[in-house]
Order: sequence, then structure tokens, then C-alpha cells
Amino acid sequence: METDAQAALKTLNLRKIVIPILFGLLITAFLFYRSGKVSSDILSWLCAPNWTYLCMAACAIVLRELGHICRLRLLSDGNLSWKSCFYVATLWEFASAVTPSVVGGGLVAIFLFSKEGLSLGKALAYVIVNGILDNLFFLLAASYSFGGGYASFFTMTNELSGSVKAIFFTNYTILFIYTVVIASGVFLNPNLLKWILMRTTSIRFLKRWRRPAYQLSKDIMVTSHEFRGKRLSFWCKLLFCTILTWMVRYVFLNLLIASYAPVSWGGHWAIFCKQIIMWALMLVPLAPGGSGIAEVLFQAFFEHTLGDYTLIILILWRACSFYLYLTVGAFFLPKWIRRVFRNRLAQ
Repeated sequence: METDAQAALKTLNLRKIVIPILFGLLITAFLFYRSGKVSSDILSWLCAPNWTYLCMAACAIVLRELGHICRLRLLSDGNLSWKSCFYVATLWEFASAVTPSVVGGGLVAIFLFSKEGLSLGKALAYVIVNGILDNLFFLLAASYSFGGGYASFFTMTNELSGSVKAIFFTNYTILFIYTVVIASGVFLNPNLLKWILMRTTSIRFLKRWRRPAYQLSKDIMVTSHEFRGKRLSFWCKLLFCTILTWMVRYVFLNLLIASYAPVSWGGHWAIFCKQIIMWALMLVPLAPGGSGIAEVLFQAFFEHTLGDYTLIILILWRACSFYLYLTVGAFFLPKWIRRVFRNRLAQ
């Protein structure tokens, strides 16, 4: 656990924000340079939004964080204070922004929970269940693609459409298998899953994965024990908070675009669908927080709709999501460190 704590502390380092910020800004600057679409007309257009939609977008940012905080409070059965939930949610988002998307902030979240007074077992269980719920939302939202619902959006990436579609369905399949395996172990039979993992990794060419598989099975058994016997109302509340958190995360972009351009109901649905595809593609661990990838994908999916205003909306979108996480996290990280270590010394 000491090694994991050291790794978490390395992630929770203010120096970590430099790379994703520089990488994202360089990619954005390159896109601006290549497009040549910067003018006084665009800047004046930026200063005249639809204030109703812009205020709704600001409310979506607040609801997004409230949903995350409430979910952590529910997961802990009230054992974590609202203040603790706020710090964990804020720094978890910060950690996710400074690590590649597939890595996320899970290890950091366990560290944060433990420093807030929870046992390692509880911290691990909360992170695993949190991940299951997040994956479930994506799998349900992305399942629309199997009826050909996203076909028209794949073609928007022109010559990359084949690759985009392949990556999307590959990531979906991997995430589906992973979520089913973990969820079945947590909610159905952890002992059976442990037996399957141990038997599978006893095969010669899979023996190198035996130790991680054993650790995973132990983690799942701890999680299953922690959440066994929870009432249906408990899971309904958690699911509601999960849906709220992710819906407002996506709807924010809908409201931001509607602040500057008229959007029909069909247009709102198209914006939502494109974000689902982008999220799947950003799971590829190429850069911290999807930095660089998000900018390129945004232009590919939205340029034909937003035209000359694409990159301006891109900057606003990233500023109110990715860069906001970095800024808020960097602000509260020193406060959290002083808080938890002061409490530790007081004990």
C-alpha cells in the first residue's frame, strides 16, 4: 500500500498540470493556425451569447459536481462528511485530468478515501462500484450504436470513419466484458469469479497475470462483502446520481452551443451522440485527460455544423471542463494536504 500511496502522491502533484495544459494549448493553437479562421467578427459574436442558455450551462457545471459529491456521500452511507466528499470529488477529477483516460484516477481516489478516514477495503469497494456505475451509463448510452444509430456520425470524420468506428466498437467490447466480469463478481458470486480467474491464469502463457488476477479477485470479494444486502432504494439513488452526473456533463456542451447558435431538438440529440463517440475514442491512453485527442475529435465532429466558430466553442468547452478540473484541483490540493496531515498530527 505504501507504494500505491507514493504513486498517488506523484499524481497529485501540481507539476502534473503543465504537460496536459501545454499539450492541449499547442494542439488548439495548431488547429487555429491551420484553419486561419480568427477574425474580429468571431470575437464580437463570442461577446453576444444567449444568456439564458449560458446561465443554464453554468448550472450544468454545478449540477455535475453536486451529482458526483452526492454519489460519494451515498456510497459511504454518510460516513464521509460533505466536506470530505467535496475534496475527494474535486481531487479525483483533477487526478483523472492529469492521467491518461484509461488509467483515470482510481488509485488516487483510494488514497483520498483512506486519508479521509476510511479503511483500505471500503475505499477500494467505493472506487470499484463507482467505476461499475460509470461504465454502465456509457454502455447503455452507446448501445444505441448497435441499431445503426451512430452510423451518420461516424461518416463525419471522413477518411478516418473506418478507424473511428473500429476503435469505438473495440473499446465498447472491452469495457462491456470488463464490466460484466467485475459486476458478476461483486453482485453474484465472488468465489466463482476467483476460481475462474485462478484456473484461467494457471494456463502457461497466462501465468504472468496470475498475481494481478489474484489481487483482483481479493478486491472483488472485499467489495462484494461491503455492498452485500444493500436495499433497492440505495442502488436507485446511486443510479440516479450517476445518470444526473453524466447527463449534465454531456448536456453542458449542448447548452454551450445553443448559447451561440440555434439548435433544434434533433441537433441536440446529434450533439449528445457525438460526445458518446468522442468519449469512447478518448479511452485510448495517448495523453493525460485526452488532451490533444479531444481537440482534434471536436473539430472533426463539429466543424461542419459550427463552421468558423468551431475552435472558439472548443476553447470554451475545454476551459469549462478539462481546464476547470485542473484549476480547481490545483487550488484545493494544497488545502486538502494541509487538512489531512493536520488531522493526522492532531490524532
